[in-house]
Amino acid sequence: MRIAAQLYTVRQIGGLASQLDLVSACGFTDIETIGFHDLTPQDMVRRVERSGLNVRSAHFDWEEFETRFDEILDLLRLLRCRVAVMPWLTPEARPDTSEGWMDVSGQLADWGAQLAEHDIHLAYHNHDYDLTELSDETPLDLILAQENLYWQPDIGWLAVSQKDPTRLLQRYADRIVSVHAKDAEPSAGQGDERWRNLGQGVVDWPRVLHILESSPCTDLFVEHDETTKHAETLQTGHRFLERHLSAEVG
Repeated sequence: MRIAAQLYTVRQIGGLASQLDLVSACGFTDIETIGFHDLTPQDMVRRVERSGLNVRSAHFDWEEFETRFDEILDLLRLLRCRVAVMPWLTPEARPDTSEGWMDVSGQLADWGAQLAEHDIHLAYHNHDYDLTELSDETPLDLILAQENLYWQPDIGWLAVSQKDPTRLLQRYADRIVSVHAKDAEPSAGQGDERWRNLGQGVVDWPRVLHILESSPCTDLFVEHDETTKHAETLQTGHRFLERHLSAEVG
């Protein structure tokens, strides 16, 4: 598995070029992007290419899939990126019934089928609202019931919403393409104050990494939603995962 940086972590650091410079300075060679960074696909690709970083995965929200699907395809092709991720539904767009989530999963499956024609996987990224049971299944269950959809678990959200965060990882291990490597301290509150640098929260990383080693997961994206010390967060995450991956392999 490769250790990479999720650009959401550094979104407050100027424009894309500044974010890429910081990520590179912290020792990363691989990244995951978020949307179009207020650029045309061509300008975004030029800035990424100048950085020398590899785009391993790209996030696009629901509205971007609805309104900019052809541009998404163009961008992924130009970046030579083979994984797209749908990470977010606004509160207003979130269904409150199983039927509503089945419609969501069906639309995702349609987009997934179109992307598959171009040798691109479509993955879904969880938060907590999609892990709440509706009848006997969660929205995540309904989404992953679609054969052509994959999963990008957010380990931090699993840690703050599940009694056993590894249960879902084991259940859907064969659908995992990457993870957001995020740590958490659930007792710290209900908001962003829960997030921690890797190794400073409650996540049992040796167990998580052991499960991921037996899955198709290729990338571990270091993420922290609200860090104020961006370089420290990235460097701490990179060192932590590098050390634990070496121990797991050893």
